[in-house]
Amino acid sequence: MKEVYFESTEIKALFEANDLGSFEQIWALETLWFEEPNYRRNGWSGVIKYALKDKKGVSTWVFIKRQENHNYKTFLHPFKGVPTFRREFNNINKLNHKNVPTLRTLYYAERANEGKDQAILITLSLEGYESLEEFCLNENNIHSPQRQAIMMLAGHVTRQMHDAHFRHNCLYPKHFFIRQTPTLDVRVIDLEKLKWFPFYFQIRRNDLSRIIRRGQPMTYNDTKILLNSYYQSNTGHLEKKSLARTLNKLLEKHHHERV
Repeated sequence: MKEVYFESTEIKALFEANDLGSFEQIWALETLWFEEPNYRRNGWSGVIKYALKDKKGVSTWVFIKRQENHNYKTFLHPFKGVPTFRREFNNINKLNHKNVPTLRTLYYAERANEGKDQAILITLSLEGYESLEEFCLNENNIHSPQRQAIMMLAGHVTRQMHDAHFRHNCLYPKHFFIRQTPTLDVRVIDLEKLKWFPFYFQIRRNDLSRIIRRGQPMTYNDTKILLNSYYQSNTGHLEKKSLARTLNKLLEKHHHERV
């Protein structure tokens, strides 16, 4: 058994009060899948949503992700690989350390069991949040007074992530989670492919062009606001930088192709 991570002694006590204080108990938990298991090669990975109850009966909703032989190869482990959840766990911690708003990890552990690599990652559910994709698909939000502020904050969060030298590598509207009340909040999720790069040119073009090309259902104006916020521009135009000009041309080209 690898070293077990609990966010705090209070969280550990909450898990124990729900008879989920050990890897074996969490692994054996039976309930409906929130996401059907993803099978590949000789392994699988699946997600459930579960309510942890405290002594007063108050529920804390969490996502419990379990996987078996769902590995990726690294320089140090070129043959067998390591659990993909280990990378996601590490990436969540890295962004939190840099104050980039993302998920909150409550538990992580992995073990080898009868020749199989098993891992569990548990994060706090973002209750009261919805994806940016869901927000844009909702016709009631077409003229939302907070729409511009949401796009600006999404651009700001993306800039924070890039300034910390991290590239998401899969940045679409469904990977921004937003909450409008009591205060506006935007978080970036799905960090399995997140990577650190030393130079900004290795980061920005990849993520930003992805938002432009595959940002639906965001509108042209949504994307423009996000990019202007990313470049910290208050003029309504992107900064006069090489990449900014390139992205602006790509945005205009993509917009004309869609209309």
